[in-house]
Amino acid sequence: MNKKKYRLSDIISVAGLLVIIYGFAVSMILSPDKTFSEDENRTLQTFPRFSFESLTNGEFAEKISKYCADQMPLRSVFIDVKAAAETLLGKVENNNVVIGNDGYIIAKSDYTDFTDADKNLGAIKEFAESNEVQLRVAIAGRSQDVLLRYMPELYPAKEVSDGTFAHVTDGLDGITQIDLLEPLRQRADEGEYVYYRTDHHWTTLGAYYAYVEIMDSYGLEPYPLEYFTPEVVSEEFYGTTWSKAGMKWVSPDTMEFFRFEGDDAYVTEIVERETSFDGFYDRSYLEKKDKYSAFIGGNSGRVRITAQDGKERETLVLIKDSFGHSLAPFLAMHFDLDILDLRYYTAQSVSDVIAESGAGKVLIIYNLDSVLSGDTLVQLNVEME
Repeated sequence: MNKKKYRLSDIISVAGLLVIIYGFAVSMILSPDKTFSEDENRTLQTFPRFSFESLTNGEFAEKISKYCADQMPLRSVFIDVKAAAETLLGKVENNNVVIGNDGYIIAKSDYTDFTDADKNLGAIKEFAESNEVQLRVAIAGRSQDVLLRYMPELYPAKEVSDGTFAHVTDGLDGITQIDLLEPLRQRADEGEYVYYRTDHHWTTLGAYYAYVEIMDSYGLEPYPLEYFTPEVVSEEFYGTTWSKAGMKWVSPDTMEFFRFEGDDAYVTEIVERETSFDGFYDRSYLEKKDKYSAFIGGNSGRVRITAQDGKERETLVLIKDSFGHSLAPFLAMHFDLDILDLRYYTAQSVSDVIAESGAGKVLIIYNLDSVLSGDTLVQLNVEME
């Protein structure tokens, strides 16, 4: 009798396991692939195209692995459960996100392979040598580089950050560099709200302090902080770090626009979409998860910002990642801007854009993480047909 009970319980256990395994498999097959995660604000891996070359070089297997992770049913639920379990076990880190002090959660990435970084740094130097423009490079620190005050005790954040920044600085030897790390780190040490608690970007206040350093580098007078009127546009901003961590109990951020008289007289043009709007902000994004894209309309290949006062102004070509979004309104007070995001722009070469705009100044503003991963800056030197 007992043997039959044991056999029946074994059968039920195995059957239940098979239902779960095959249920998830069938669900993945029948469900249409999701192309974008609004929670994580990133493109998801769809089913990769097969070829014998991709199979033999390992690319197909790598993409299949990413595909299974990205398209797994109930993925966000499992991320949340794992985060809660890790926290209950007393761990201060989940999915490469560190639980910091004062409500901060901080994405952590420790690069030891600088292959991509060296490609990007080499591309910048090649670009400087082949273009007769006044080039400046400003590398924005990651949250883990700037928010040392909020990192857990005994975590070697400063040593890791300083060593990585030294590699980048040395790789740009001979290029005019604008130090944004130390000024923003000092502000953070003093308790100022310069980076979001749930996102990897700097706040509008952080972007303002970066603007001050950039203007000082150009020998121009920045507008004082008192010139702006902060407008709270959301008190429910949950950023990409929050989504990645699965720590749903963390409180949201506050997002602000720094307004000034006449700021709606500027026009922001999204070139590839052939659309434009007055001012610097697309407020439709404030109703979405990705509220940060309210700044200049989010990720686009090419954006122009011009003043409509009829005065002739110098054009600055701004080559940026998303850290340039909240910085652009400040720069637009001094320059007409031709903004390129090399992750998305392929219509012309950068040299052709510079020639077309008549710009004599080029500013590259990239977050350190963008320099260390990927090779988008190689696009600086690609010639288009």
